[in-house]
Amino acid sequence: MNGFNLHISRNRKINLMIKRLFDVVIALTLFILMLPLTIVFSVILFFELREFPIFVQERGLTLEKHRFRIFKLKTIKTESDHHSKLDDNNNIFLKPFLSEKISPFAKWLRRTGLDEIPQFINVLMGQMSIIGPRPLMIHDLEILKSDYPEFYAERNKLNSKPGITGLWQLFGNRNEGVANLTYLDYLYEKYSSLKLDFILLLHTLPVVTAAKNSDAIFHFSQYYVKAQNKQYDFSSKLKVNLDLPVDVFDLILETAHEKSGNYVVEVPDSWWYVSNTMEDYEASRKPRIFEIDKTSVSNKKTA
Repeated sequence: MNGFNLHISRNRKINLMIKRLFDVVIALTLFILMLPLTIVFSVILFFELREFPIFVQERGLTLEKHRFRIFKLKTIKTESDHHSKLDDNNNIFLKPFLSEKISPFAKWLRRTGLDEIPQFINVLMGQMSIIGPRPLMIHDLEILKSDYPEFYAERNKLNSKPGITGLWQLFGNRNEGVANLTYLDYLYEKYSSLKLDFILLLHTLPVVTAAKNSDAIFHFSQYYVKAQNKQYDFSSKLKVNLDLPVDVFDLILETAHEKSGNYVVEVPDSWWYVSNTMEDYEASRKPRIFEIDKTSVSNKKTA
């Protein structure tokens, strides 16, 4: 048994070393390639804001874990009333009131996620990873801890370094609030792999180029958060819904099967899944998803 645990520990160390190498190579390459753009963006922001265009803000995975100072391009002019509004706002995912004084250029910068280019420095310093859970502001973490202690406790179990991009950053639903964030972070922690990191990195590219970054200020959906009454199973079983892209969904299921041998797939009530394999997604063998005709279903139930 000790030999088995030693083997697991050795594999984990090797994976962490490879992930660190992946982070350094990607961060250094992208930072060098995007340095000219960063300089141009900084000059534009300097003239728009009349302030130094880089700002530093303390963030963390939780109040106790992975706290560090994050680097970002500044898109909001420093004003005292912004801080008071933040203190009055208990919504850690939607902050539309901050949009009032943001220029069109800063708005585009946030929607592309290019305001986060300086975070490559945090990656090179070993404080962040390219892929990982989203670090939150200290103010938001305090709200999370006081208002949602169950979800905060689960987040406090995470050991992954915070990431520039990741499952929640790409596919999270701000309208589902804390539950959605916590569960996607949990999924990444439990079923992460270098292959998943690479796939998530590829999914980040169209988000940047199409300016569809999920942003607390300029959110694409309604400024509304559902009540946090959804229960999640933080056990050995995997619960996933089909909001994830097929390749990401497939890889998570594959990893889940290898690690625990069981999982649960959740689908919306109005959908029906027909397939017994998740191994091959070529066109001829893609799992088929059909929307059920609600009228016919009601008739069948009545019959």
